[in-house]
Amino acid sequence: LDLFANLQLTTTEKCILGLGPLDKNRFTNFTRYSFESNQGLEGGQGEFGAYVRTAFCEGDFGSLFPNLDPKGTKFIDYGFAVGRQQITFQEGILINDTVDMIGFNRNNLTFPGASNLRFSGMWAWDRLDRNDRVRGSNANMLALFTAIDTHVSTFSVDTIYVADNAADGSGDAFYLGVSAIQRMKVLGRLGVSTAYRVNSSFGLDDEISGNVIGDGTLVTGEFSFTPHGSHDIAYFNPFLAIGNFTQAGREAIVGGPLANTGILFASANLSTYGAEVSPFVDDDIGFAIGYQAFWQHGRRNLTLELATKKDYSGSGNDSVAIGYQLQQAIAQYVQIQIESFYTFNDTISDGAGARFEVLVVY
Repeated sequence: LDLFANLQLTTTEKCILGLGPLDKNRFTNFTRYSFESNQGLEGGQGEFGAYVRTAFCEGDFGSLFPNLDPKGTKFIDYGFAVGRQQITFQEGILINDTVDMIGFNRNNLTFPGASNLRFSGMWAWDRLDRNDRVRGSNANMLALFTAIDTHVSTFSVDTIYVADNAADGSGDAFYLGVSAIQRMKVLGRLGVSTAYRVNSSFGLDDEISGNVIGDGTLVTGEFSFTPHGSHDIAYFNPFLAIGNFTQAGREAIVGGPLANTGILFASANLSTYGAEVSPFVDDDIGFAIGYQAFWQHGRRNLTLELATKKDYSGSGNDSVAIGYQLQQAIAQYVQIQIESFYTFNDTISDGAGARFEVLVVY
């Protein structure tokens, strides 16, 4: 039950407040009733009370102080944001977390052969989740994100450094992500879009067990096709993990670095319910292939998907899963979502399940 308030001060300056009264976006902090013992907890567990999930202000220096540059010719048009907000880069592969931060942005820079060049710098001092479901306050994160739009692709290079002095020894780490995104091109009777990403994590101290920090590289590709005369999407998203890649920051319930590969790798963001196929990687290879069809001018869509993941080191579980997701809009604010799946596993038991959701968005 996410509740938001938006204070629009000017056309470019605003403040956002978001509350989550029923959960803290963590596995053990959902308002619920447990019929059996779960992690040492029995019976009901209350998590009522307003939880500040989002609280930040953003704006532009040039707009705040127009008298400093009445002709609009000075180099002062810097965007800024300060407070608590979600940070997502490289489609959530590099980082997908909500942190307390301050950031600065310079957009619309000119560059030969490019329509836009963007630089963003950020410092986060609190709430960074280090992949261990423990929200620490000792980690400091420094980041520089860049992107450039050309007539061929949108290229981005994102870097993050985390300095962690936590007593548990989480350690320092460096993260690098590069990507190239190609918008839709018409090939024959198909509209084709592609995206290529390479993300790496480097532990600067001794590697910590439990996937808090790992040394590894994750290579992903996204290939989507729009059949002629329709708005449907067919997609093929392969991946290859070399070593143990870990994210710079990740909220506990949003899934791992493969969360955006397909619906079978995605977390449902519902209490302790996880993904059908594990979204974490350590010497793995696999893909998701699917088709999403639209009807009623986009008010109804059905996604069919096949996903697989193989641990080529021979020490983990191999999975093959099939599933579907049906979404139907009702009236103006209500959406019904139905999902079911079956997962064939190698070293653990097979899995099957279904889920029915009613979403109200207003």
